[in-house]
Amino acid sequence: MPKVSAEYKEEKRNHILESALKCFSEKGYQATIIDDIVKDSNISKGAIYNYFASKEEIYLQLLKKRTDEFFEDMEQENASLTSASKKLENLFKRWKKQELKEDDQQTMRVYIEFWLYGSRQDDLRTILAARYNRFIDYIVKIIKEGQESGEIKKELDPQNISRIFWALRDGNVLHYSFLGEEEQYRIAWDTIEEMFLTYVITN
Repeated sequence: MPKVSAEYKEEKRNHILESALKCFSEKGYQATIIDDIVKDSNISKGAIYNYFASKEEIYLQLLKKRTDEFFEDMEQENASLTSASKKLENLFKRWKKQELKEDDQQTMRVYIEFWLYGSRQDDLRTILAARYNRFIDYIVKIIKEGQESGEIKKELDPQNISRIFWALRDGNVLHYSFLGEEEQYRIAWDTIEEMFLTYVITN
């Protein structure tokens, strides 16, 4: 039997993930079955199970990939930024300049759907909670950095501020995923940025 290279395996794995994301976006997470991914990817069910144990694992790998890419991007962008306020502004800039594609609304729906689905299962809830805490810690670190430099109000609780930040972000995503009003989505980002920075940045 010929040896399969690591590069080939990675390409095959990514192809399955891309097909799965397309299927999840079109049909929803729970309505999608492995056969849908088989049909879209043109890869046999047996081959898919060689790479992933279940549909859940496929989605979790998609989520991990997007999460890792987010933190890698922010680390690179923040390397040249010297202040906490600039790092927060850069985060808002990222979402405000986001080019929304045709299937982004559906992708957001799948994210929310899986979040709710996972909240009812202890093993998935643990995984999703760990991911959530990673995002919380990211903002906490910036807030603490700003408090030490005097940019951000010292009386604020970094954990609470971080939770509020992500609640605002997820709320705007939820509204867009349901209504699909791109203009309102972008206007909301401007308002959220102004409100948040006014509240946390020292005068």
